Amino acid sequence: MALRNAWVMVACGLLLSLGSRDAKAKKAAAAVTPGVLVVPHQAPAYYIPPKARGGKKPLLVWLHGRSGNPESDCRKWARVTEEMGWLLCPSGPENRGGGGRGWNNSWPLAKQTVDAAVAAFHEKFGGKIQKKDHILIGFSEGALAAMNIGVREPELFSRWLILAANDVYWGAAGLEELKKNRKKFKRIYLLTGEKDMVVANTRRVYEHISREQIKVRIWIPEDIGHEVPSDRMRTFYRKPLRWLLGQR
Repeated sequence: MALRNAWVMVACGLLLSLGSRDAKAKKAAAAVTPGVLVVPHQAPAYYIPPKARGGKKPLLVWLHGRSGNPESDCRKWARVTEEMGWLLCPSGPENRGGGGRGWNNSWPLAKQTVDAAVAAFHEKFGGKIQKKDHILIGFSEGALAAMNIGVREPELFSRWLILAANDVYWGAAGLEELKKNRKKFKRIYLLTGEKDMVVANTRRVYEHISREQIKVRIWIPEDIGHEVPSDRMRTFYRKPLRWLLGQR
């Protein structure tokens, strides 16, 4: 009986610890209020400045997944990027209701949206950010957008973090752009959960990039599916982003 009670106490303690960690993550995310950036002819984008001011910083552009909420995503990502640079979260052109947005499964439309958001950001904060060598982060449908924008704008976005990458997103034209611009890419990082249905596709993306002799890393966490839980984002994403920036 005593042993069983001891196990119950341990289990309760673990549940309380997990609940506390999740509550702290939500509280920290809620405490951040993204700025609203007016983008001509587009839905607004959201941004969060870095903690450290002074000097020109890189821009980290987050492209949400299908039905993702760019404003709430910006809050979550702020805890990951706050020491690295400016965070910019464009809104996909498709209104999916309840604050959710999408990219219409169209990278050309996504490119127009992202280019417009970056131009609006430069208009407002141009003196505070680098002119090029920014980081493009894309998840799921946002990965489709990021992979295709990235290969076509290699100087602006020379560093990528692609979550749930899929080789199908490129097609022959995308692979041609990758090959043509291979010397302009600085670093690319691919992260897909082992339980994600596109994990085999991600490995093929890694092979394509490696073949072009571009600096690339791949991470396949065994216990993750399609999406990293919000309370684990800081742990999972800071190391890849530091590598992309050339930090330890």
